[in-house]
Amino acid sequence: MTSPALRQAATIGAVDGPLAGYHREWYVVRPQGELTRLGRVKIGEPREGALWFDRRYFASEDELLLELARLGVPRVPPVHRVRSTGTVFHGFVEGRTLAALSPRGHPVAPAHLRQIMERFASLCRLRPGDVRARRLRPDEGGAADQPGAGHSDSSLFLRGLLAFTRERAHRARLPRFGPLFARLGVPHDALGPRSRTATEAARLTDRPGCLLHGDLHRANFIVDPAGTLWTIDWELASYGDPLYDLATHLHLMDYPARQQAAVVEEWRRTVTPLLPGADAGLAEDLPRYLDYKRAQSVFTDVVRQAVAVSAAVGSPDFAGQLAQAAKLVHDVLVRAAEPLQLSDVPSAGAVESAYADFCTTPGNR
Repeated sequence: MTSPALRQAATIGAVDGPLAGYHREWYVVRPQGELTRLGRVKIGEPREGALWFDRRYFASEDELLLELARLGVPRVPPVHRVRSTGTVFHGFVEGRTLAALSPRGHPVAPAHLRQIMERFASLCRLRPGDVRARRLRPDEGGAADQPGAGHSDSSLFLRGLLAFTRERAHRARLPRFGPLFARLGVPHDALGPRSRTATEAARLTDRPGCLLHGDLHRANFIVDPAGTLWTIDWELASYGDPLYDLATHLHLMDYPARQQAAVVEEWRRTVTPLLPGADAGLAEDLPRYLDYKRAQSVFTDVVRQAVAVSAAVGSPDFAGQLAQAAKLVHDVLVRAAEPLQLSDVPSAGAVESAYADFCTTPGNR
């Protein structure tokens, strides 16, 4: 059955897609007629069965992007609407991802790093209330702790993230993935109120709230032919503690150690004059947020890799997918051992055996 997004794309012009996206499936279109002037565009729809591991704040990425355009935020994809059909599509940013130009673990070129700092600057200028896009209610998975003007409660912000990860990314997955989590040594009360991570969250210094992108990694930066860096995938944008956005960025970018230290200092120099107090408690609180991100990755990657390995069972790709998953999950467990207080991290071989047993059991596929 043809997807609604593909049918909509076909009414506009020649379809080049689809593009692989985790939460949305995108179709790239070369518009015809009066829309030809827009160049290539893309139309997306939610990917069936996509698992959410991050708390969302805004109800619609399309509405958020329209608001960012209204507020003059540069280098974000434009959003267009065909009045006759109501079809909404995004401008397609031509270029290469930063991940293709400098893979994870490699240094980022100074020109690109400067533009990443400009993105942080544009975010910290947008205070709570500036963006008028609809927000999700708590019963829809949105944040209950809506930050107000002035200084936000950073501890409340992180405790809200912990609660979401504990309930939605861990406990809600236990009926299906509980045996795998147990085999990997992840405790049932991970991230609970008495956990090390929750205790550290209570010690955060308050900082002023601003708009956060929430997913600033190399694949979400597009470098166009002129060398300009654009930011895509705003589905996890929210309001909150600016230090969380920095921690998420560092965790996902995996800068070399020397460059990471320089990035932190450059972030401080860039953001603080625009958002006084954004660097309060930086030395103590950045490690606390990084610990949360390392812990969160366990719940995200354990499940995603189980889904990927299960899908490969019976195919020629199974052995390679299994080995890749075992290495990735073992590395994630090692990095999260301290924040999750894991008493015994299984070896890569033990992780591979756990995945092989779990994913080849018919009831788990």
